[in-house]
Amino acid sequence: MTIDAEEAFELTRQLVAIRSYPGEELAVQEFVAQWLRDAGLDAQLTAAGPDRPNVVVRLENGPGPTFLLNGHTDTVLASEAWGHDPWQGKREGDRFFALGAGDMKSGVAAMLIAARELDRHRDKWSGTVLVTAVVDEEAYSIGARALIDGGLQADYCLVTESSWDRPCLGAQGKYLVRVDVTGTAAHASWPELGVNAAEELSRFVARLHEVPMPTHPRIRASQTVLSFMSGSEKYVITVPNKATIQINRHTVPGERKESVIAAYQELVDDLNSPATFEFGFDPPTYPSWEIDADHPLVQAFGGAYKRETDIDPAYGYTGYGDMNLFSTEAGIPTVMFGPRAGEFHAANEWLDIPSIAGCSRVILDLVSEMLPIAR
Repeated sequence: MTIDAEEAFELTRQLVAIRSYPGEELAVQEFVAQWLRDAGLDAQLTAAGPDRPNVVVRLENGPGPTFLLNGHTDTVLASEAWGHDPWQGKREGDRFFALGAGDMKSGVAAMLIAARELDRHRDKWSGTVLVTAVVDEEAYSIGARALIDGGLQADYCLVTESSWDRPCLGAQGKYLVRVDVTGTAAHASWPELGVNAAEELSRFVARLHEVPMPTHPRIRASQTVLSFMSGSEKYVITVPNKATIQINRHTVPGERKESVIAAYQELVDDLNSPATFEFGFDPPTYPSWEIDADHPLVQAFGGAYKRETDIDPAYGYTGYGDMNLFSTEAGIPTVMFGPRAGEFHAANEWLDIPSIAGCSRVILDLVSEMLPIAR
């Protein structure tokens, strides 16, 4: 199954040219759906939110497992530091510099071309291929969550996020932990009559480094205070009785909300504070995920990757994304692999053009391996 590298790049360029910030994905999703329909595939637009559809194609080809191919079409906002139009991009040899070229419209292009070729060459595989282009990965993952809430089922999943040199077998999770502290208001001229929520929360923050972070051989846990809010925006001579922080908590496999809160509660208990501490979670939430290197999907991927590159894959582990949700909440064994790219979310985001077609070839090889024709 031959893949035209220039066609793959041209499709990527067309996708990049359509601005698709989170909440503004309708135009690019309609383009994706129409491209698939022009290729003879039955592409459906399914609502993930108002004017925010996912694109879903289901290729059924006899008995066998179901293989999910997934990518997102939204991008981060363009930095003012871009030296050229980030949507038109700039090509220099085999590199293309543009917003979303790597993260991840090239991966979507590779997936779309692979889907077309799988449809054209049904004699190479047996089973079902589910192709999904989703919205909102850069924000709250409402696209992936809509698929899962709709009963998504598959036996294997490949998310085509850029990761050519280090295909990913796992990622840290993310919890946004909210800590709300309630004290007692009083006139600030007599602070001893109140309980200052800001001061009590400051005591907690000052000792936050004492909370032990779980360890993992491949994924790092961490915590960062993102915001601290207390008192009134207006000038008042009052002891603040409310204070709130938000902690960005990156987790490793095995951690759960309960264990994260238990560790923070232990610190609160040791403070012996007169204030009241309450814990909650703000969206988005991504459980950490990891697939075993011995899993049949990983073994088959390694073979397909080596046949394309002539080297064994050097696996990596990444930040959170839709793959966390497919792997954990949907329970689908997942690998992340896409074209070679770099400087994501930056003004010099770049893409290696030949790797788009290479990614399509790896997808075709992998799907044929995991969805074999019955002999």
